[in-house]
Amino acid sequence: MSEPDYRELRVPTTAVEAEVLCADGRTFRGKVFIPEVASTHRGPMRPAEWINDPSPFFPFLPADETGAFLMSRKQVMVFTVSAAFIEEPDDPGEAGAVRRRVVVECGSRRIEGHVLIDMPSHQMRALDYLNRADPFLIVRDGDRHHLIRKERITRVTEPKEN
Repeated sequence: MSEPDYRELRVPTTAVEAEVLCADGRTFRGKVFIPEVASTHRGPMRPAEWINDPSPFFPFLPADETGAFLMSRKQVMVFTVSAAFIEEPDDPGEAGAVRRRVVVECGSRRIEGHVLIDMPSHQMRALDYLNRADPFLIVRDGDRHHLIRKERITRVTEPKEN
């Protein structure tokens, strides 16, 4: 009887460049590994789905490739990836989504961008979007998307558009 090939049990992943700002103020640049197949839609798992996963830890490979380590999702304050890695859902309901400009503060850190509120018409305020169950808030900033742990947010403002 031959030994089983455990490589067949591995989940195929894609290495995604990321920057992780931790609650203790340290910043790590490197790669995370996101599954190539999502369980809820066709195509790869989106970074927001991945970071909102309830698993407490994930592997992280620093840019200098000195060796991978495990990182606690609860200690991630801001997880930043290139918008090129974000596949927006091709949901027809997205046409009715509202973009709101926001400034998010996590202690002394300040992140500016916009949120895409894709909720029912009676829940289109930034407050409604922030109160969703997902632990991370997506703030889009040009070619970068910041996924911010909601429990680390101290203040959110909506500046007036010029």
